Amino acid sequence: MAKEYKFYGWQNADVKPANKDYEKIADPRELYDILSEIWCKQTCAPRMQQDWSRENMTLGQCSITAFLAQDIFGGEVYGIPRDGGNFHCYNVVDGCVFDLTSEQFGDEELSYEDNPVQKREDHFAKAEKHERYLYLKAQLDKKLGKMELLKLIDAAAKGDIDAAEKIALGYFTGIFGEKNPAKAKKWASYAAKHGSSAAAELL
Repeated sequence: MAKEYKFYGWQNADVKPANKDYEKIADPRELYDILSEIWCKQTCAPRMQQDWSRENMTLGQCSITAFLAQDIFGGEVYGIPRDGGNFHCYNVVDGCVFDLTSEQFGDEELSYEDNPVQKREDHFAKAEKHERYLYLKAQLDKKLGKMELLKLIDAAAKGDIDAAEKIALGYFTGIFGEKNPAKAKKWASYAAKHGSSAAAELL
């Protein structure tokens, strides 16, 4: 049975990544799943941090999330006017409208029509917001690295030598989030033993 989401536009959020660096994220629904493990008090807007909780994990996350989604899927970021001159940000990609952080508004109905385009240079003029965006992006990259590592380890355990070679290279270069020469050597030795010339060269 397919999982049901609660964010606005989830039913039609089928757009694919426009950025090759994130091509393994299937669609905005999968991005939501990953961000659900990353959103935290630190990524929440300062004025809302005291009210942030795991139960209301999308609170204060809208602009940095929408611009990160734009990095991945392209399109435009739009803003729904709110009190105090603020905007609630969401994404539109090739006519597909989705709002990964809409759940923070509960049952309130938001209007996703005739809203102004939001520019990152305006939002990121606030240093704290830009820092939160960079932190969220770094945590996403780290999470994706760990996910890729787990897939490779599973494949290597089933005898895939190319996977073992990639693990060795990943630990050597730090693309999984950390450089670990000892683990790089271990996996390179295993791959080289089974005929990988690239692993042998790495050793």
